[in-house]
Amino acid sequence: MSESKFSASPTDGKEILRILESSAAKGSIELLYTRRPDAYESYMKEWGEARVFVSRRGENAIGTCAEIVRTLYIDGKPCKAAYVCGLKKDAEFAGNVGFGAEFIKGLYRDDIDFYYCSVVADNRDAVKMFERARRVISMKPFASYKTFILNPRVRISAPKHAYVFRRATDGDGEDITRFLNNEGAKKDLFPVFEGAEGFYNLNYTDFYLLLDGERIIAAAALWNQTPYKQYVVKRYGRWMKAARLFNPLISLFGYIRLPKENAALDFPMLSFFTCKDDSERTARIFLKEIKKEIIKNYGMFVIGLPKDHFAYSLFDSLPAISFETLLYEISYPWSNKKIKPVDKTRIHPECGLL
Repeated sequence: MSESKFSASPTDGKEILRILESSAAKGSIELLYTRRPDAYESYMKEWGEARVFVSRRGENAIGTCAEIVRTLYIDGKPCKAAYVCGLKKDAEFAGNVGFGAEFIKGLYRDDIDFYYCSVVADNRDAVKMFERARRVISMKPFASYKTFILNPRVRISAPKHAYVFRRATDGDGEDITRFLNNEGAKKDLFPVFEGAEGFYNLNYTDFYLLLDGERIIAAAALWNQTPYKQYVVKRYGRWMKAARLFNPLISLFGYIRLPKENAALDFPMLSFFTCKDDSERTARIFLKEIKKEIIKNYGMFVIGLPKDHFAYSLFDSLPAISFETLLYEISYPWSNKKIKPVDKTRIHPECGLL
């Protein structure tokens, strides 16, 4: 692998963290996505092969970015995909950070089949940063993705059933792995699951199963990632600040209680959410059961789904705080990759890996 002049080292962790925390996403809720306590080490804990980059002016770091190479399913086959993420400029620096054509070329590798990134819909600055290098690459949006922040006390209607719902044990590892890959191979961008051991702070006992006899028909994990990456509410706008005074009333309507400012949110991702044959009926049953488990330890949980996902309408009908993300494919004109294009109607990127 060729080294880039932008390559970061372990000693850059605090500087990268400073840049990530130099500004928060604007809106009625200013939400900061960060990687405490050490941003470089945080990226190294991501599933896959992580490369971290820093742009400098003299001795000062002014911008950062990362690339994480993972094995995902595309058209039913394991493919290498590079997820470009964490693109951030120091809010106190007014100029161009310099992630231009040379940097973009440095990301390219012959063994990578697909490059993509995600951008919060309101963050047009991040897209513009890539578009400056449009002579070298093309960036094409291929899907819209919504992240839902939900109260586990939300009411879910589900049919009566005779299935067994239970927490997984380490002895379920092989069955979970087989189920996730059998169903995940039907989805583009679903991770090739080789075992919980490859994912930081994730165990088989974090999974929950819905069983028809001895056969798994739905599974998901409650994956708490807060030890290495966090969301922090920096500030509420005027109306949201007023709404927070009515937290008990808000929760009665099914929404989460608005958390304190400047405190990292403690929640699990509902990760690897998979139902046999994309059954919404099964999804409703599973969600009604697992929320009872979430209530025991958390006041909120998070899941992200593309708009064409079979369970999207179910989650979109629930009271939630949500935000939109755009997924972009990054293409190199000289690449001769022959993989089938990603099908936006069947994608399922794992929310815990974005």
